[in-house]
Amino acid sequence: MYNIGNMVKVAVVTRTKDRPVFLRRAIESVKDQSYHDYVHVIVNDGGDKDIVENVLASLGEDITAKIQVFHRPKASNGPDTIFNESIDRVDSEYVVIHDDDDTWHKDFLLRTVEYLDDNKDLAGVVVKTTNVVEVVTTTGIKVLKKEPWMPELQAISLYRQFIDNQLTPIAFLFRRSAYKAVGKFDDGLPVVGDWEFGIRLLQQYEVGFLDLGFALANYHHRKKSRDNSFAKHSHRKYVTQVANKYLREDLKRGSLGVGYIISDLKYRQDSSSLFIKKLIPTGILRLVKRSK
Repeated sequence: MYNIGNMVKVAVVTRTKDRPVFLRRAIESVKDQSYHDYVHVIVNDGGDKDIVENVLASLGEDITAKIQVFHRPKASNGPDTIFNESIDRVDSEYVVIHDDDDTWHKDFLLRTVEYLDDNKDLAGVVVKTTNVVEVVTTTGIKVLKKEPWMPELQAISLYRQFIDNQLTPIAFLFRRSAYKAVGKFDDGLPVVGDWEFGIRLLQQYEVGFLDLGFALANYHHRKKSRDNSFAKHSHRKYVTQVANKYLREDLKRGSLGVGYIISDLKYRQDSSSLFIKKLIPTGILRLVKRSK
């Protein structure tokens, strides 16, 4: 196992729980990187310890040498607790969250580290990303469809972040110094914490966007599957909670700001969605979705 007393360039953080097939794929995604100055922090979030240890035992020493694994006796409230604990456990210049069900192009770390090394004024960088729709079968993982994730994205916008998370964890390498400056992930949020962290980050810093003409990250999804996430919480509930928090801060200051913008954008988004549903029959909407 890696000596976490050593300073490394990048800390790669992976949260897992009883998902050996995904965990193995995530480890392979990291170990296949063409850039090697990293430590891979794997946190077992209250799951079966033997499942994680068996995966690690099947790997070579050259792989496990860069891995630090931590077993939590109890599951966390959400991923942000794990992110904060893991980031604080190691010493690195850069940090990236690699969910256990996502993957990278082999040059993700090489290209993003080079980009931030060359752009000292930026707090982080987001890369062109592919959305992968897949299904878990008895024989493994089957890919159903690949398509661009946020295909219209060309630059990271503070205004857009108020309504839509552009800082998808698997696609986002950021500076530890920026993380310390804006404050940790909100571990009171079981979901949408990465979105809220991005709101705070982009109020203070610029984040770059790297498009090499091909995707450096793969954001994996499984439709109607238990394997899509750890926490089964309502995104709407916690998005509203975040909007309310910022709006209350606006009102205390006696001026409208971030809270008003988030609340207004979300309200208009919901109103537009409701209008479309009323205008177009549900059956037609389903047919359109199936055809994509």
